[in-house]
Amino acid sequence: MMISIRLLVIFLFTGFHASSSALSIEQYKNQYALLPCTGLEARIISFDKTISMRLSNASKKERSKLKREYKALNTLYKQKNCHKKTPR
Repeated sequence: MMISIRLLVIFLFTGFHASSSALSIEQYKNQYALLPCTGLEARIISFDKTISMRLSNASKKERSKLKREYKALNTLYKQKNCHKKTPR
């Protein structure tokens, strides 16, 4: 009985931890990979306009999440050679 309770607690903890973990830069890149250059540019411009407000109200965890998302957007923008087509 105790073993099954321990296994249940471990299973619930690992399930919660996996679902609550933030996305990595690679996961953000996969998420935004299908956006065209204009979509990436619009997303980055929107991010630039709201980043100071969002960072001032964010916790440390949220700040690191926002920074990873912003880095992924800029990396994709450069990888797709969007910066050569349209100046930002």
